[in-house]
Amino acid sequence: MQVCPRCQRANPLEAVYCHFDGIVLRQGVAGVAAPGQLPQDYVFPSGRRCKTFDDFVQGCQYEWEDARRLLHEGEFSRYFAQLGRHDLARTAQEYQKQPDADIGLHAFLGQLPASQTQGPRLDLNPRRMMLGNVRPGEQRKIPLTILNQGKGLLQGKVTVGEGGQWLKIAEGDNPAECGVKTARSQQIQLHVDARGLTAPQTYSGKLTVITNGGIAEVAVRLDVTAAPFAHAPFQGATSPRQLAERMRTNPKQAVPLLENGEIAQWFKINGWAYPVSGQTARGVAAVQQFFECMGLSKPPPLQLSDSEFHFDCTPPDLLQAKVTLRTNSKKWIYAQADSDKPWLRVTTPVVSGPQQTQIAFEVDSTLMDAGGPHVGAVQITANAGQKLLVRVQVNCHRPHEPFTRRLLRPFFVGALLAFMLRLSLTAPADLFARGWGQTKIIAPWIYTTGTENHFLKLFILATWWLGVFVGAGMAWRRGGRATDIFCGAVAGAFAGIVCAGTLGCLLLVFDSLPGALLTHWIAAAKFAAAPSLWMMAWIVLASICWALLGGGAGFLLSGLGQRGLRLLGAIAGPFASMFRLCGLERAAAFLLLKG
Repeated sequence: MQVCPRCQRANPLEAVYCHFDGIVLRQGVAGVAAPGQLPQDYVFPSGRRCKTFDDFVQGCQYEWEDARRLLHEGEFSRYFAQLGRHDLARTAQEYQKQPDADIGLHAFLGQLPASQTQGPRLDLNPRRMMLGNVRPGEQRKIPLTILNQGKGLLQGKVTVGEGGQWLKIAEGDNPAECGVKTARSQQIQLHVDARGLTAPQTYSGKLTVITNGGIAEVAVRLDVTAAPFAHAPFQGATSPRQLAERMRTNPKQAVPLLENGEIAQWFKINGWAYPVSGQTARGVAAVQQFFECMGLSKPPPLQLSDSEFHFDCTPPDLLQAKVTLRTNSKKWIYAQADSDKPWLRVTTPVVSGPQQTQIAFEVDSTLMDAGGPHVGAVQITANAGQKLLVRVQVNCHRPHEPFTRRLLRPFFVGALLAFMLRLSLTAPADLFARGWGQTKIIAPWIYTTGTENHFLKLFILATWWLGVFVGAGMAWRRGGRATDIFCGAVAGAFAGIVCAGTLGCLLLVFDSLPGALLTHWIAAAKFAAAPSLWMMAWIVLASICWALLGGGAGFLLSGLGQRGLRLLGAIAGPFASMFRLCGLERAAAFLLLKG
């Protein structure tokens, strides 16, 4: 057994170094360095050369940032393993896993077999920060001086351990952390922000300083005192209860302060939750509302004169009604009302009054679909958040319409839509694809082999570009950027080609009936004699045939009931909007199958 000359602990006989502090047990052993001597010099990236453990520790203190990185990357562990000091290599591996690299390096240097060489030594001024009374919303800047009482370069960082909500470091970009690097002293500005803190209350924070010269903590204490109310006659009040006691003796003077939000703003400044949610009541009711929401006054029990209403109407009737909210207690009533349906509108959303008040509402039948019952509710929030509900049921009857008009109206709507659609296609389909675009103009109702394909090609060329403007316009209306508008234009171009091809095929199918009629009645030579006249006749006949087909489709859709009529009305929507822009309201209503 061998005894370490430094720590006086026992080691095995075959040991060369002390298992506990790394000191050489036997001097003069071949291949073993002298006490404190490194068998192989260590060179830092800066060029500093270390021959002894004391040089190595001092080099780490002066080259703190590089040493921290080298430990974390495992360079120290590999170096000591090459020297045969596997005990120190394991120690380096253990501390390189430390989440905080500064703490890991500081602890690792304390485990090295070096003599007590004086390096940097951390000191703080002040050690504790008692900030005293601070008003809500107040901001202060407090200096913290970091001192180096030893030798060398003091390096590390200062972090906000607790109280980050109100305690920040004014140095650098990160308000929660700041670097330390000084040979003598360094001053750091701390920013204390009491905005958002609740008064009266004591807040505690903590700063942690980790350096190569030691680790220290600075306690920070902050006492937030309430800001007194500043407006007469309640100036000087420092708590909600104290304000309420003064309001009890001067209720009328408190009304304007409650209505204009002065008291609510005072609550916000002190970080208190304002008890009144929603809109403030008017008059003396505002004072009672404040006391009830504070829990200082018991709210009165409330009753409704009617809890349910039933109406029968026919568009465009506008029905009006009132419901009375009352109490048997000699107190004021305040309430807010709203509805859950667009056709049910509350005309007096905020009401108040002594012992009773009335809430008025109206039913707009023009916003309802005729033919079925509709149910809505008036939702009332009254004293101290009491919830009441008034149920409103409306039977909206369909306006009287003659049977013939009800039967034939879908037919005429479908015929008008088809007729207008066919007329809008006259220019690209008849005048260009069947006329000017052809190498040889023949009767538009006569097709030879391959003529259909030539017509489709010309029709697509004449109409596909509309998709570019539609796609770009939709992207622009949604607030898209220039790239979004470009992509919308590209997508619209492809969609325009597909839609143009589909519409051209439909033209070939639906124009086959008027084409067969004219082929049977008129020879091709007659068209060559007067092409303009016969082209006009062709357009009129094709539009009439499309109108008859559209009328038949509208009649069939009406046979499906309300679903078919809604589909027909949706198709007619764009044309109805066009009529509205021209001031033709009755024509628009006729197309939408309403009124």
